[in-house]
Amino acid sequence: MTINLLFRALPVAALLSASVMDAQNFQKMSVQSGFTADVIANGTGSSALSTSTDVDGVSFAFVAKDFKLTPTSTALTYGIPADGVINSVVSSTPGLSYQLGDLSANNSLKLTAIGQSGTLVFTNPIAAFKLYMLSTSGSGTSVVSATVTFTDNTTQTFSNINLSDWYGGSNYAIQGIGRINRGNDVLEPNSTNPRLYQSVLDIDAANQTKPIQSITITKSSGTGIPNIFAFSSEAYTTCLAPVLQAVGTVTSNSAQISWTVPAGTQAASHDIYYSTSPTAPNSSTVPNHSGVTGTSYTLGSVTALAASTTYYYWVRTNCSTGTGQSAWSFSGTFTTLCGAVVPSYTNDFSSFPGVCWDRNLSGGTPATGPSGTTSYWSQRNFLNGSSNASAHMNIYGSNKAGWLKTTPFDLSAGGYKVKFNYGVTTYSGTAASQMGGDDIVHFVVSDDGGSTWTILQTWDANNTPSNSSNVYSYDLTTHTSANTVFAFYGTTGTVNEFLDYNFYVDDFTVENAQLSTSEVKKAENKVLVHPNPFKDILHISDKREVIRATVGDSSGRIVNTVEGSVKELNLSTLNAGLYFVTLYFKDGSQSTVKAIKK
Repeated sequence: MTINLLFRALPVAALLSASVMDAQNFQKMSVQSGFTADVIANGTGSSALSTSTDVDGVSFAFVAKDFKLTPTSTALTYGIPADGVINSVVSSTPGLSYQLGDLSANNSLKLTAIGQSGTLVFTNPIAAFKLYMLSTSGSGTSVVSATVTFTDNTTQTFSNINLSDWYGGSNYAIQGIGRINRGNDVLEPNSTNPRLYQSVLDIDAANQTKPIQSITITKSSGTGIPNIFAFSSEAYTTCLAPVLQAVGTVTSNSAQISWTVPAGTQAASHDIYYSTSPTAPNSSTVPNHSGVTGTSYTLGSVTALAASTTYYYWVRTNCSTGTGQSAWSFSGTFTTLCGAVVPSYTNDFSSFPGVCWDRNLSGGTPATGPSGTTSYWSQRNFLNGSSNASAHMNIYGSNKAGWLKTTPFDLSAGGYKVKFNYGVTTYSGTAASQMGGDDIVHFVVSDDGGSTWTILQTWDANNTPSNSSNVYSYDLTTHTSANTVFAFYGTTGTVNEFLDYNFYVDDFTVENAQLSTSEVKKAENKVLVHPNPFKDILHISDKREVIRATVGDSSGRIVNTVEGSVKELNLSTLNAGLYFVTLYFKDGSQSTVKAIKK
């Protein structure tokens, strides 16, 4: 039976995701001088030896992950990173990090009294849109002011910068560092405290082109003790990063991406980097495509992308004026569609339902296609055995219909067959079960990706499978499409007959139809049919080894199927002509013989 329909489910939906935010060019600012205290215990030995003072005025200091009281002490799982790099977790600044001062030297500008000041001088003066300050306040909150001095000796002052207590504050860059008592070396691990906080200082437009030389911090008020640890910047540039747009057309081996250039940026060309890893590129990363003109590009046009794969991509701009090259954009992502598989292929359902298979289809019939997204097919041990996962549909109740659709196959080379194991058991055991009077399981094929379906096999109450492993095999002689899909369709019908059983499918295989050496040997003792030519009844010479028989016409269409131990075939309803009778044996082999009806 052939049915026309528009199959509404795509093999895999593309993830049409791309950032709409401008990327930020973050740069760490190395401190040349100005730290006044070492408040981070590190290395081996008493914390009093590796620190000069505490953070909070009452003996507590930070601790680094490499701290050990003795050489045999257990390594810490918390603390300040030993390399001093703090990667901020503030969501609005992804990719921002700080470099602390030497953990074995002064690493904090500590201000204990109101009005006390200290100046941090930077090794690498940077022009910036924004400054980011990493700090905390011990034993209570505090307020500080900051005066930024540029290399031309002009300044910009920021007042009323609130610093949270190192326990429990918000907008933290890192938390759960733990601490140590300098007086007795008692460690205090904690999954959320102490914390270092991130403060942002917006540089005036008139000052953004000026490199920042130093910054002076003054304690203005509060009972807490400010500790200033590091600064980073959003570096100034006249070449702003592009803004990614939604991904365009996605196929199994390509994806169209596009972007826009921020106003004022004079773009000469663009670079593109893509990867299956979400790790962002940096300034030294070699792009996959350079010198791209325009604001769109089809990834995969040079080297095909892999099917059914998630990719991440970034774009940066090469400017014709100003500072030359932008930072990389924020990432975009997409997933390529499923590509047609060239057999041989096997799905043993150990990973369910299988790459590019779809079980989230329900309702309808093979004549109408699915109408819902309920999953009725799931993973279960084959025939309720102790191992060997399989696909199964639990058939009980009424008005349920579930689809299990395969990945597409490229059968254009011809000469393939489809094969799988199947069976039926009760829901919770291994006993046999009948199928209900209006319960049906179809195995169907489509040569055009799902628009037209052909029913290859039907199981119902008249040919209910046994509770042992049955083998279904079908030569795909007339199926040579480059976009062939198969599906299992199961329905409980409209009548609840109070049966509760499972239909199983396992080891789904599409392979070369040519018999292997072992199969040839098994087929040597071919079961004969007689008489031939025949009129209505076709007899089989030895029924003991045959477990199923199918009859196909000269076009390859299956016109009759008989399950179980076959003795004879009643083919009285067929027209005169040539037929191919395929006999399936208990050992898994099969044999096809020609039979002519008078």
